[in-house]
Amino acid sequence: MFKLNYFNGRGLAEISRLLFAVADVSYEDYRYPLQINDWKTFDMVREEFDEDKKNGKLEVSLGKVPFLEVTENDEHHVICQSKAIERYIARKFNLMGTTELESAKVDAVCECIRDFKTAYQPVRKEENKDVAMKKWFSETLPEFLCKLEKILGDTYCVGSSLSLADITLYSFLVDFFDDKESVVHSYEECPKIKNIINLVSTNEKIQKWMESRPETSF
Repeated sequence: MFKLNYFNGRGLAEISRLLFAVADVSYEDYRYPLQINDWKTFDMVREEFDEDKKNGKLEVSLGKVPFLEVTENDEHHVICQSKAIERYIARKFNLMGTTELESAKVDAVCECIRDFKTAYQPVRKEENKDVAMKKWFSETLPEFLCKLEKILGDTYCVGSSLSLADITLYSFLVDFFDDKESVVHSYEECPKIKNIINLVSTNEKIQKWMESRPETSF
């Protein structure tokens, strides 16, 4: 039995949800209510989360979300940290490659994408944001993706089957940015990435999740 705990948003839990969807595994998708007043100042109302944190319920996850509760053989376990959760689900349901070498390569692709996300954060805070964003989507992101393209497999990111790497790449290029059109233009010179995004997008289980998931602000 699985219970994924996060806020009512995609954020750091969405890749895990996509993995559960692909694996066709049932789980409890628990979402703390979250009212966002101002992203810039992190002015948010999250009463249930704050109450659970105050009462020590979140000590198992260092006071943070997401965390995954796993019940196996009448034993209860908690896994914190989004990337650890993703790797656990991927390994559990054969989405981490078929060999140790493939698993390492899947991990490497995911870490590359994490680097891209890190590089993007200062762009969002630039004083002249419009100029910074234009450069990001027209120069920086295409450069990153062209480099990534060179280490990907011919059909999937790694090996001959869908993996965490494909799901992570898909989530990054479909969900992470608001400017969807500019994102698509950023990988127009990357045929492997185009193919992977298409493969994941047309996966029936992914389509079902994308059509049925709650509408959220992030």
